[in-house]
Amino acid sequence: MEGFEGIVNNITANNYLTFADEEIPVEGRGNNKALHVSVKCMDHIVAKVLIANGSSLNVMPKTTLDKLPFDALHMRPSFMVVRAFEGNRRDVRGEIDLPIQIGPHTC
Repeated sequence: MEGFEGIVNNITANNYLTFADEEIPVEGRGNNKALHVSVKCMDHIVAKVLIANGSSLNVMPKTTLDKLPFDALHMRPSFMVVRAFEGNRRDVRGEIDLPIQIGPHTC
């Protein structure tokens, strides 16, 4: 946790997450497991948020959105076509910008 403050600052300054070689322990090098963090969104903790810099799409399951006190009037229509890993088409309900707090910073 002590070293995480610098990571939060990096996310805020650069809008992406990176690690220097000296920040990665030897046993973690070559690891291809996903990185999940917890964030605060609208005074609610959202656990297991996937950090994937290479992703072209940020997705929130409707079950998660339903637990947040958001105003549906802020939802914008989306005409994006999304395919799941197995190739099946998935409907996009819409797009919304939500405030996410990571450490002391809100994005």
